[in-house]
Amino acid sequence: MNKLTICHDCGAEPGELHKNGCDVERCSVCGGQRLQCDCKGHDKHFAKWTGIWPGKAEADYLGIDLNEFAKYDQIFFVKLTKNRRKGK
Repeated sequence: MNKLTICHDCGAEPGELHKNGCDVERCSVCGGQRLQCDCKGHDKHFAKWTGIWPGKAEADYLGIDLNEFAKYDQIFFVKLTKNRRKGK
């Protein structure tokens, strides 16, 4: 099991929201780095710091390298909305 840590960039404790401008926070709309996008409708509560590097637990579970996991960002870090569930 991974040891829970504070966010290395903004210092958020596990379960806390990332601070504005944090380079670790993922976008809940596109799955990319929040700092690099301007998506409307981002949910900071969905993207809060878990204590584990984004994708690390999922990559370990899938048995793949964390760098390889990057191609799955849009699956694991995107919050489903009514429109997305309906395929819109």
